[in-house]
Amino acid sequence: MRLLCWTVIVFVAPPGLLSQSPKVPPCSSDVLEADFLAIDGPNHTNTVAINLRNTSAETCFKDDYPGGTGVTPPDVQVRCEGDVMGNARCGDGAAARIMLGPGEWVHQTRSWKTVAADDATRCMSPVEMRWDGPISEYKSSFFISSRALLKPVCSPVVITNYAAGAYPPGAVPALAAASRTPVVRWANDEKIVRSHEHIPLRVTVEDPDHVLSSDEHGCPQLFVRVRDATPSRVIFSRMTRVDEVQSTCGVESADNAAGRFVMEFDLHHSVERTDDENRGEYAVNVSGLAHFGGRYRLVGTSSKLQLSMVNGKFIRRNWGAPVGGAAVSLNLDKDVYEVGSEIPLYIALTNFDAHAEIAAFDPYMDPPGVSVELQDSNGQPVSTGGGMMWMGHGFSHDFTPGLVFPVELKLSDMGFRPDRAGAYTVVAVWKPFRGGMDASAEQLTVRSTPVRFRLVPK
Repeated sequence: MRLLCWTVIVFVAPPGLLSQSPKVPPCSSDVLEADFLAIDGPNHTNTVAINLRNTSAETCFKDDYPGGTGVTPPDVQVRCEGDVMGNARCGDGAAARIMLGPGEWVHQTRSWKTVAADDATRCMSPVEMRWDGPISEYKSSFFISSRALLKPVCSPVVITNYAAGAYPPGAVPALAAASRTPVVRWANDEKIVRSHEHIPLRVTVEDPDHVLSSDEHGCPQLFVRVRDATPSRVIFSRMTRVDEVQSTCGVESADNAAGRFVMEFDLHHSVERTDDENRGEYAVNVSGLAHFGGRYRLVGTSSKLQLSMVNGKFIRRNWGAPVGGAAVSLNLDKDVYEVGSEIPLYIALTNFDAHAEIAAFDPYMDPPGVSVELQDSNGQPVSTGGGMMWMGHGFSHDFTPGLVFPVELKLSDMGFRPDRAGAYTVVAVWKPFRGGMDASAEQLTVRSTPVRFRLVPK
């Protein structure tokens, strides 16, 4: 039997987790969805704005402080709006809080001249820009990299504080009433092997009214949004990148009157700049760039594609049926093992329901908050042998929709050491709480899809 040594459990919940608390929590990067807009203004002025939307079902607040500018190259001069004498006014004094209800937006802008005022002024071509995430979150940032939106900088970049609402209505108009919105759909070949160095992806683009901008090859200009969907284990870090895609395209007919394209691109460059552990979870979608007389917006956004990387290779998560919005996945690295060898368990936990508050024991603490059931070829339970000694903990975690929590263990970690050749079935079991971690919460039992493997003699 596995020895279980439990300490006294004290629930430690993040701000806003307990329903009876009236305190409004800060908006975390987990719940903020980023979008970018651009406008060519008068007198050769270019303005780029970031819009951040609260995707959670709860009200939170965002500080108006704009944070660091993060322009590459770094020698671009920056000043705050209204600062004419070098006295920065952005974020002076205490930061003001902007309350964001579910689905509400805040925005911040950056403007600069795209033409030099005189021969002595040197223009620079920005490679990317960074917006800091919430002040309380270390290393959390939003990035954009685009030749189309980040035009040459020939003056100091003027930045504003965050303000409530999306970028002012009418600044970037909707599509003309007679225009049909472009549609971007995934068209990936699931048999293609993807690695950290090579992540080929394919989409189809339908643009019947030809509203999308074209690149130098006549292909629609695409932007890929890559959101780091892996919860941090030690230091909080969340990256969202919006990169202009360098793609190849084909058309279905010579004149392509239907405006239908098949486009391929490689994602490894975007992922390379967000990952440093050779593993991670990424939420990816693709948009087209529409141009309206000097005004730009991203349209036709595809559905979300979830990419899961383990040890430098991408796997397809094997999700079981959701229960109350919660789901658990279990993968093995192969289906045949020698007796006595270690069997890795690639487990993942998630909340698929944006309206469900799912909480559970922290999956990266001790014990890991998930268990395993093992059966032999006759469907009989296999008993545990000597396993790890769990010391116990009282930490809880709120499972925000859109994040995937990978839990990498071995079958022996869970106390199972089968020593007979034959066929086995393993299932991961997760028991989170719906509605928080208080006494009124409903405990769920969520199971992965069963995974079969064989043990053979050495």
